[in-house]
Amino acid sequence: MRCLARIVVLLMGMGASGIQAWTQTSVDHTANPNDHTIVGIVRDQSGAVISGASITLLGADGTTLDTTLSNASGEFQLRVSKSGSYKLTVQKDGFQESKTAVTAGQSSRTTTRIVLNVATVEQQVTVGGDDSSPQVTSEIAQNQDSNSIDRDALDRIPVLDGDYISTLSRFLDSDALGTNGVSLVVNGVEANGPGVSASAVKSVKINQNPYSALYSRPGRARIEIETKGGTPKFHGTVNYLYRDSIFDARNAFATSGPKPPERRNYIEGSLTGPLGIGNKNTFLLSLEDDHDNRQSNVNTLDGPNGPVNLNVPNPDHHYFLSGRVFHDWANGNQFNVSYSYEHQSTQNDGIGGTTLPEAATNSSSFEHEVNVAYTYIASPTLLNQLHFLVGYNDNPSQSVNRIPGITVPGLFTGGGAQGDYRRTEGHFDGTDIVTYTRGKHELKFGIDIPDISRRGFEDQRLAQGFYSFPSLAAFHASLPDSVIIQRGNGHVTFVEKVVAGFAEDTIRIRPNLSVSIGLRYYWQNYFHDVATNFAPRFGFAFAPSAKSKTVVRGGAGLFYDRTGPRAIADLLNFDGNHLTKLIATTSTTPLLSYPVTDAQLSALPPGIERLSPNTRIPSNLQYSLGIERQITAKSTFAITYTGTRGMNLFRSVDANAPLPNTTNRPDPNFGQIRDVESRGYQKGNSLDLAFRGRLSKFFSGQARYSLGKTYNNTGGINYFPANSYAPQDDWSRSNNDRRHKFDLLGTFDAKKMFSFGVALAAYSGMPVNITTGNDDNHDGLVIDRPAGTPRNTYHGPGYLSLDMNLGHSFKLRPHEKEGPALTASLNAFNVFNNKNYTSYSGVLGPGFGQAHSSQPPRRMQLNLEFTF
Repeated sequence: MRCLARIVVLLMGMGASGIQAWTQTSVDHTANPNDHTIVGIVRDQSGAVISGASITLLGADGTTLDTTLSNASGEFQLRVSKSGSYKLTVQKDGFQESKTAVTAGQSSRTTTRIVLNVATVEQQVTVGGDDSSPQVTSEIAQNQDSNSIDRDALDRIPVLDGDYISTLSRFLDSDALGTNGVSLVVNGVEANGPGVSASAVKSVKINQNPYSALYSRPGRARIEIETKGGTPKFHGTVNYLYRDSIFDARNAFATSGPKPPERRNYIEGSLTGPLGIGNKNTFLLSLEDDHDNRQSNVNTLDGPNGPVNLNVPNPDHHYFLSGRVFHDWANGNQFNVSYSYEHQSTQNDGIGGTTLPEAATNSSSFEHEVNVAYTYIASPTLLNQLHFLVGYNDNPSQSVNRIPGITVPGLFTGGGAQGDYRRTEGHFDGTDIVTYTRGKHELKFGIDIPDISRRGFEDQRLAQGFYSFPSLAAFHASLPDSVIIQRGNGHVTFVEKVVAGFAEDTIRIRPNLSVSIGLRYYWQNYFHDVATNFAPRFGFAFAPSAKSKTVVRGGAGLFYDRTGPRAIADLLNFDGNHLTKLIATTSTTPLLSYPVTDAQLSALPPGIERLSPNTRIPSNLQYSLGIERQITAKSTFAITYTGTRGMNLFRSVDANAPLPNTTNRPDPNFGQIRDVESRGYQKGNSLDLAFRGRLSKFFSGQARYSLGKTYNNTGGINYFPANSYAPQDDWSRSNNDRRHKFDLLGTFDAKKMFSFGVALAAYSGMPVNITTGNDDNHDGLVIDRPAGTPRNTYHGPGYLSLDMNLGHSFKLRPHEKEGPALTASLNAFNVFNNKNYTSYSGVLGPGFGQAHSSQPPRRMQLNLEFTF
């Protein structure tokens, strides 16, 4: 792994040097020979690039000659018709305005670097984006159907437990996420986590430049985080958060006895400043310590000994520490290295609803990571960004009770959790991006290594077996209808490799027309379709005129998925040599009882797992067309149609399931033969309405309404259809399908009096699958539906929640505008205490159609923040 990292760094350095040499000899054939081009890059005092800065070119008489915005790499270019002296003004909220004199001489190209200083005046708050005045523009990366929140807004909107990622996840599209969940992009490169605590986050964006070839997933499947850099002066933040259930409403299902005690203590902070070794070295420290003494409510209509309604402690402790050092060289070049340590432990996890306390697990994890990043500006037209990390993770999980698991579908799940599992991982991630700007073109290309990891798995799940009973009477008689048990050595190690290459050209054809053309290539070991995994990307933005307030924007792109490590571990473990999965049903073992005897188990054929022949890496095609409109000087509105097509999606089938209307498996030498295949399909369409900006002098925000529909015939790589011989019959509403979805985030700032933040979410319900609760086809999977009943036909409950934040800042030195301040705020979540039910039973029987759990009731949270 160490050698590989050195080779990658060496290759990227050679690539950058080669491009630099090429640029010194190449000729720009696209530029008008009569024009002079002024190009540059905008950075802050820490060396971080600033995107979305407004750049205006003024003539000697003060007239405006050209305007533009800095792109995602902080770069810009302007054109003038003749040589002479000009002035550049650069503006960006949160920074002091910059005015720079430039001279266009005999050369056709003038280069300049702009450094913006942090503003020394109090800034107004916005959740409309990093720019408090969002502007419709034909820049590819400035689409107005994105969601963006800056640091000030993060401090003023209601954020439960400081978890800003969950707060912003409301703007994601669940059906666009890959097998590994949301894609996290930190400072321009994909990462495993933010690498800093909450107060060290500068901004969060979703759906920015959705078809960029630089990233593996589309815009609504990734969260982009920009973190703070080092500063020449000391700045710091300390946050304390407190919650106690005595101030909260009662859980909708905790109807008896005293209110369950819950308490959360959360302290978090960051500090940045000079390192004290020279004037070009700075640092950033961040820390988080979180104790959550929470409770889980268990509610069953009929448990093993009657109805159950009780609360069980479910404490969680999370600790995070990160340190980062920055070194600034001349010409804006910067190097930084960081180390982070994270530890989390949870007790009594996995219970609640119809899952009894006895089926809990205790889990923990810790991770060490070292991150290295280097930004090299070879010239005003050539930029190289290198980032890589190495890390180690250990994640064990143990069942509280190592006894057989039991379930009566629709009523309760109990016994042991059968969740004994341990995963270890040593990983390397790396990205190198070269940006070259020339004439009308901005070319980006490079290599992305999302994962090269040595993984170890200790799988002891289902060691005591998991029994399913068709009814409560059968449970009391110890007569299950199926049991699944694992036997053998569950230890396996392997190396997972995922590599991608990309190239993208963003072309500003005219001031009112931009297009981007990109291509990304994917490769993952354990797959053999290496010649076909090319993902083209395209985007355009067109304004009827250079100063038009309307922009038509669209694009399309192909995005590939990957399996994730657990599926690979299962394929290696259940190969017939390591672990054996034994499935007994009443058809294979007529006298099946609880517990099953060793003699009965020895008579069962083993189950195996395998990768189906011709399996490909799944892909998702997304395309969109929309109109954006500047409705006021400080607000925009966008309407966008988006279509998606999921192709070759992962699912699992039992290739040895009993034939219809029989009880015998076709190959009697094996039990279940799980084939992981890529034959699923998904189709989705949505219409999104988005608002961003300032509605009045005091209120700004963003809102998004989505009308959508998504159908598919798979729920992911671990999904089995009800009938493995007719998986097409599972074509129906996606598990995540919501017809209507509305979200609003906003802030109201009454100058020195108070600040007020609001978050509103209103969704229609997701579907519920109706099942019989029995193993009707004798394949050992209790997922059978009644005859003639499509999948996901029952309508689940809707969701409505209003959250609020009311705060006031106390200046400790009123005469200093940047002096220390203490901010106190009170947060209320689910203000109207709506009973937002989360799980409805779709199992035919006594509990059919009844809810067993809900989202938390109204909760209160106190926040204290000290900044200096």
